[in-house]
Amino acid sequence: MSRPDVFNIQGSTVWATQEIVKYLKPVLEGSERDIDKIQTVERHIGRFDKPEDVKRWLSNRDGSVRITALRVTEYENTAGSLFGKVNFVAYVFTTDQYGYAKDQRCEVVAGQLVQAIMQRGALPTARSNVEAVRSDNLYSGSIDQLGVAIWAVTWSQWWPMDEPLDPSSLDDFITFSFEGDVGDGSPPIEGEVTLPQDDS
Repeated sequence: MSRPDVFNIQGSTVWATQEIVKYLKPVLEGSERDIDKIQTVERHIGRFDKPEDVKRWLSNRDGSVRITALRVTEYENTAGSLFGKVNFVAYVFTTDQYGYAKDQRCEVVAGQLVQAIMQRGALPTARSNVEAVRSDNLYSGSIDQLGVAIWAVTWSQWWPMDEPLDPSSLDDFITFSFEGDVGDGSPPIEGEVTLPQDDS
């Protein structure tokens, strides 16, 4: 079954989040030898600060920035267009690399992200400049045991909510992770499944 050509996202933050990802990729992504860069910038489904979430997404990555829209605090209808004030968060996570400490790398990348979204002309498809920018160190013992450092950069910004979305720009549903209990006293099961893809 082929993917539908029409996907109505009116009132959604999907387009805005994808625009932020597209803007930050050339700024923050680099090779494994670029100590002050990370491997990938991606849209994320929601909060990303629990050890089990980090462990699931960390495989085969030395660092990442995952961006999500947490909430829309206000809406406006102007000249037939819908706008929303969106609260975003970018989770920056890094590992030790070539003898450089994960916490130092994470702070550097988080700082670059802040500079990128606050500079003149940043995020040109947004309706406003960023507001209430802050960054938080999400260190905890359980996160540290995974060999990861995490910072969260948060901000608010007005974005169009009814921009058309190119369906080909959506992430493919290729794999999913699962975990569960079989029964009392049995070990938990967990794994990752690769789904068949129909190219027709």
